[in-house]
Amino acid sequence: MPLGRRRGWSGRLYALLLDRFCRCYNPLVRERKKSLLAPLAGTVIEIGSGTGANFEFLAAGVRWVGLDLKAAVQPYAARAAARCGIPGSFVEGEAERLPFRDASADAVIATLVLCSVRDPARVLAEILRVLKPGGRFVFLEHVAAEPGTATRRRQSLIRPLWRLLADGCRPDRETWRSIEAAGFAEVRYERFHLPLPVAGPHIAGIAVKDRLG
Repeated sequence: MPLGRRRGWSGRLYALLLDRFCRCYNPLVRERKKSLLAPLAGTVIEIGSGTGANFEFLAAGVRWVGLDLKAAVQPYAARAAARCGIPGSFVEGEAERLPFRDASADAVIATLVLCSVRDPARVLAEILRVLKPGGRFVFLEHVAAEPGTATRRRQSLIRPLWRLLADGCRPDRETWRSIEAAGFAEVRYERFHLPLPVAGPHIAGIAVKDRLG
């Protein structure tokens, strides 16, 4: 069983390490997160909500619902919500089977999530289902490097060990292709690179559901 799904001490260790990682990661993407998350309003579902690393970028008045496989992250997320004054609730569950009604969310957030889900196409179909017509899917993900590059070769080489240590994460997943093929009416994203080993290549953007639903 992947570390992030375990209970007890391993779940608590995972939550602690994730919280510390996010404190180092957020400064690298602060401006991008601000531009993506600050405009969101209404009911916002965050899949893979983790320890609450995105609360500081959300506007006041957002109704936040977080979903994560790991119950151990909930206390961290609750403290982050309280610090930022964001009302919200936490649901334990899988992104492949979102426990929300059709067309119930104004926006869905995923940051560093699609790299590790079992079935990206299923997750994206679920995101489309729960979004209201015209709703936004906001994403920021590390992705595969360009084919033929040294980074791509390193990603492929290290993938088995990386998946084991990083809760199923695939460093060479071409996530942009899944998003483009998911059926959104519009997809906009940018590519950029962070000074991180293996996981440096990133994308960040918005996908919009058709207003006709």
